[in-house]
Amino acid sequence: MPTAGAVDRVALKTNKEIFETPTGWKFFGNLMDAQRLSLCGEESFGTGSDHIREKDGLWAVLAWLSVLANTRKGVEEILVNHWNRFGRNFFTRYDYENCETKPSNELMTELEKLLSGPDFV
Repeated sequence: MPTAGAVDRVALKTNKEIFETPTGWKFFGNLMDAQRLSLCGEESFGTGSDHIREKDGLWAVLAWLSVLANTRKGVEEILVNHWNRFGRNFFTRYDYENCETKPSNELMTELEKLLSGPDFV
């Protein structure tokens, strides 16, 4: 399940509650219905609130146009200001499909042992 740290940093610094769920609107829906969030999204830049739960790359364009229009700043200035306030994050995604379950689970177990071991820096 893809995720990035930028939203976590902003939520922490602004004292906002944050939820991380598996990918899919069905997981956001319960939080929306309980009025526990006002904005949600996923990697395709599907966004939502209490309105239509639709994902579409067009939302990304509209969101950026709204930010640019309201701040009267360029993308570079907005990003640099964000990085200065919240730090800079990098995101990488790797998709693995049609993998056998047993060796995949073994790999994840070994990685978890390695990463949580006292010698891993």
